[in-house]
Amino acid sequence: MKIFNIQSSIENRQSFKRRVMAKYLVSQKVGIFVDAENIELSGYNIYGGRTDYNKILKAIGEREVTRIIYYKPQYKEISDDFKKFWNGLGGEIKQPLKNADSLLIMDAVTLADKLDVVIMVGGDKDYLPLLWYLKSRGCKTELWGYPETVSEIMKETADLFLALDESYIIKDKSKVRPLYKGNPKD
Repeated sequence: MKIFNIQSSIENRQSFKRRVMAKYLVSQKVGIFVDAENIELSGYNIYGGRTDYNKILKAIGEREVTRIIYYKPQYKEISDDFKKFWNGLGGEIKQPLKNADSLLIMDAVTLADKLDVVIMVGGDKDYLPLLWYLKSRGCKTELWGYPETVSEIMKETADLFLALDESYIIKDKSKVRPLYKGNPKD
């Protein structure tokens, strides 16, 4: 397992690994599965802002993104501006009646044979069996999330964990940052 975390003691080594990875991963077919409720609540609760999906997509580099799917329950609002932005990326928005976990899992399992890499944006440990399955099908698994809210077993299981930090947040200057009150990590 490789963990990319923003820490000064390992920053140089990680920079080198990212350059090496970028060189060899360009030809990989990538599917991105976004657990919107998980990643957005984490970013807001920890840093007091919205997750910057543009920055996340830039971090993917030159790899071929074949599918990018955003999952958010119907009872949660998605702005028209965000829908335009996401559709402009060529992405899909899926809104199940309740929790998005089962729909995300079904899509990832269905697409596994067509992908080299599955990037899960979020860190809910309900996805642990999915990571095991994807790896058994030959997919590399990457987990991108805020380390404060990602389960340790998920970090260990994924082939690569990319720790998002405050630089992946769009601050709303009109609001005061909430105090982070801990993490259930599930």
